[in-house]
Amino acid sequence: MTHNLLLIPKASSACASMRPRCLLQYGCIGFRFVRYQCSPWFVMAIVPLKLLFASKVERTYMQIRYFSAIARIDFVSVYGLLNDLLW
Repeated sequence: MTHNLLLIPKASSACASMRPRCLLQYGCIGFRFVRYQCSPWFVMAIVPLKLLFASKVERTYMQIRYFSAIARIDFVSVYGLLNDLLW
């Protein structure tokens, strides 16, 4: 009879174990959002350095990556941010 009680979680322990899981999930979603928003800027910072040492095929691949990163940036929001900072 006592081994059945071990399989049933207490109400307080189940609620307490859900909180860190939810916080971890929200943290992962936030990290994903930040990574998606910042990745074009990271690519634009790293690719010129990689171009110095890349061979022909790698150089073409890096150029494509660089220009696709430029295409992903929302320059209207960047301009709006700069405008807010100036005024």
